[in-house]
Amino acid sequence: MKRIREEFLDKVEKVITLQEKNILEIGCGSGSRSIQIAKRCKHLTAIEPDKNLIDDALKINRADNIDYKIGSAEQLNFPNQAFNIVVFTLSLHHVPVGKMDQAINEAIRVIKHNGYIIFLEPTSDGNFFEAEIKFDACDGDEREQKTSAHEAIRNIKDAKQIAEISDETIFQFDSVEDFVKSLSPKKSITELEDFLRKTNFILKASRRIKIFQVV
Repeated sequence: MKRIREEFLDKVEKVITLQEKNILEIGCGSGSRSIQIAKRCKHLTAIEPDKNLIDDALKINRADNIDYKIGSAEQLNFPNQAFNIVVFTLSLHHVPVGKMDQAINEAIRVIKHNGYIIFLEPTSDGNFFEAEIKFDACDGDEREQKTSAHEAIRNIKDAKQIAEISDETIFQFDSVEDFVKSLSPKKSITELEDFLRKTNFILKASRRIKIFQVV
């Protein structure tokens, strides 16, 4: 699987600059976006609760200006006003629903005055998400969690929204085997090849970017 189009950072930088900023990325996974963020900023601290993913990031997505750390969104181990920008990269909807507000408040706590918090969150549109549900692939059916995350973002009181941007990531798969290896489907496997051939092995995932300023 490879991402053949992703404009997330280009769209963000039409609103705010990442240059010379100290950034915290929450939910870095194995660092595939971390390495791209790091190319645009002064220093990136990237956290992820899964130690195995942090180990992968340290192996395949290292850079001199990235510090990968094990950590959770709802209890950030950083002092107040430590960062210019905090980025949730497809991660808020993975926080337990009852702790999403706490995670947002923690992010606001560690942002400098007039700094920014950026949310990249999936919608439920696009044939990538259709595949997640149909084949119980990747993270499966997360519609309830996505709705809760969007609601938590809408309820932010201590920061001002300055931008909302539609976004899309396009994935390409080399084969059915590539899809299986990348997304671990768990059901309806016999229908998978027909589904992928109808899409030319290209799947689209709609996202939403929201940018807030902490004032």
